[in-house]
Amino acid sequence: MPPTATDSKQRPDMKRIFLGFAPGGTMAFGWFSLVLADDDKITEFNSGTCSTAGEAFDAAASTVSNYLPAIGIPLAIGIAAPMYWSANAERNADNIVRGCVLSRGGPSSTVSSVNSLRGACLAQGVMVAALTRERWPEVLITESHPGALLTTWPKVTDFLSRLDFNNDHERDAALCAYAALAYDKRCDGWRDLRAFESRTFELIPGTPPVYWFPAGNT
Repeated sequence: MPPTATDSKQRPDMKRIFLGFAPGGTMAFGWFSLVLADDDKITEFNSGTCSTAGEAFDAAASTVSNYLPAIGIPLAIGIAAPMYWSANAERNADNIVRGCVLSRGGPSSTVSSVNSLRGACLAQGVMVAALTRERWPEVLITESHPGALLTTWPKVTDFLSRLDFNNDHERDAALCAYAALAYDKRCDGWRDLRAFESRTFELIPGTPPVYWFPAGNT
C-alpha cells in the first residue's frame, strides 16, 4: 500500500511534488505523481494508466490540486518521449544514452531512433508537455528514458522498491518523476544531453525542455 502523508497537515509548506508521464497508446499511458518532504522522504504517491495525454494530465493534475495552495505547482515533470527533434539523422542525445546502456551490458535496442518511434509516443508525449505549459508555464520539463535509466543508474532500484505499481506503464512514469527530481536537485553524475545537439527544433512552447540523464563524464 502507498505510504500516507502523516504530517502533511502539520507542515504542508514543506511538501514538494513531481510528475512523470510515460506515453504508450491505448490503456498504456502511465502517469505518476510523487510527493516528497523536505528531507526527500516519500510521503505520498499516486499513479494510473489511461489512453491519452488529456486523461493522463488531468489525472496527475488532480493530485496536485489536493496540495494547493500549500505547494502551488509541481517543481518538475519528466516525460518518456522526445521533447525536441534534430535536423540530423540521429539525435546526439540518443547516441549518448545508447552508449551508456551498452557500457552497462544492455542491448542497443533499448534506445530507439526518433524515426522509428510509435506515433503514441511522439504525439502524446508532446501533447502532455503542451498541456503542462498551458497549466504551469514555468514548470521544469525534462525528457526521460525509463528503460535506459533502469540499466544505467543503480540508485533507482531503491526508489522503486518503496513504491507499488499496477503495471510497467506506471513504473515507467515513476522513473520519469525520478528524472524530474534529479533535474530539480541537479544530481551529481547527471547532465543535460541537449548540450550536445547542434540543430534542434522546438516542439513545446515556452522554456525548452531539457534531457537530464546520468551520462557521467560524457
